[in-house]
Amino acid sequence: MAVIERCARCDSKLEVLRNPVRRLRWTKYWWKGFASFFTGQLRICPRCGAMYTGEGELLAAGAVETEAERRINTYRKDMAYVRDGFGAVIVAAELAMIWLIAGAETFELTKVVLSGGIGVVALGPFVYFAGKARLAKRDLKQLKQARISGAIPAPSQPADEKAEA
Repeated sequence: MAVIERCARCDSKLEVLRNPVRRLRWTKYWWKGFASFFTGQLRICPRCGAMYTGEGELLAAGAVETEAERRINTYRKDMAYVRDGFGAVIVAAELAMIWLIAGAETFELTKVVLSGGIGVVALGPFVYFAGKARLAKRDLKQLKQARISGAIPAPSQPADEKAEA
């Protein structure tokens, strides 16, 4: 029972698949992740997303999201959270303006202008971070399509392998 160390598709080092059920969630291979608790660890290629059994048999090509996809997905989520934060400031400023105008007290123009100004100022970062999140989502979609279609970049030696040679 020989354990393979390199991917047959792109010649990258294989890694043990940690948290297989979570990593394979929303794919058609989630059951294989669950079964791996009983049959042995799965190995994945972080570069092309190929999944192997512990014995080295290729289970699926492009089944697991790559490291680049995970990194971009984390960035996309962070930009969306920041965008949502500025969106909340905009909504709060609008509600404050409505309260000041339609409230029981007489409205003061300076308070209305100030709350409206805060909302307008928050609109700039909202649009900026929304654009960043949109671009990251587009890049993530392109990487996923390339992984699923098998369009793997030409193999190159990572920095840690160059040092060994």
